[in-house]
Amino acid sequence: MENSIEDDFQLVTSKKYKRNSRVFKSVPAEVGFESDELIDKEFAVRRILTAKNDILESDFYCSLKATIREGLDILGNPELKEIISYGLGHFSNCMISRYQFALLLCLKDQFNIVTYLYDPLFYSIEKQILEEFDCTLIKQNEEGKRKVLSDVPTLLFFPHCPKQLTNNFLYTNWSPKNLRNCLIIGNSFNKIVETTPTRILSNEAQYILNIAPYVDELYMINTFKYTEIFNDTSLHIFQEDKLRLIDPDFWTNIEEPTYPEEDCEFITNQ
Repeated sequence: MENSIEDDFQLVTSKKYKRNSRVFKSVPAEVGFESDELIDKEFAVRRILTAKNDILESDFYCSLKATIREGLDILGNPELKEIISYGLGHFSNCMISRYQFALLLCLKDQFNIVTYLYDPLFYSIEKQILEEFDCTLIKQNEEGKRKVLSDVPTLLFFPHCPKQLTNNFLYTNWSPKNLRNCLIIGNSFNKIVETTPTRILSNEAQYILNIAPYVDELYMINTFKYTEIFNDTSLHIFQEDKLRLIDPDFWTNIEEPTYPEEDCEFITNQ
């Protein structure tokens, strides 16, 4: 029998809440595999479709669509042209990854646009599933350093992605001309800056630290029933007229980020 959605969470009670109230506490209930030999592809697809339906029926998704539309209106862009996603993880057997992938599929259908994904952890069966959902697998580990086309409004889908990957993306597209067409769904820049010491950000996320004062951050109201999946997530947009008011040296004095091996939060192409 197929497990219910709630099998991935443990229901616990708390004295802090009224009697009979329930709190979802995430636990690693699903089994992770070192290979995809034990993954039932059809079962994995059914669970993705169930998650997608949950997303489509949620108030959270209605709110997110409105937030993206607001961002596009602010930027003066009528529509998106492509989606790029990094770091989804094993969506075949991890609930958080599955719901994030389901949201990505909803957005892909909503805007009817080409969707590119990469995660060095993807199993071969997961790559097959991507093809079945008409997604394009990025062929190599770019470490987040993909340059967007300056005339193509692009949604970057980085939910719970390592800040260093986002930092790499910003470095690669460090100009008003490129950033003006980027909308980033990912961990809140404001929260990253507020909760991480500057000395750490200077080494691990200098470009997030530098651009944070000039970003318009549209907070995503997290009303989804599993609150951990999309917590601390915002839509970030870059208004070109604001960016062009910055001193030109801000855009030219740049260095490619490097991270000590012991501090690197993502799998490198080495």
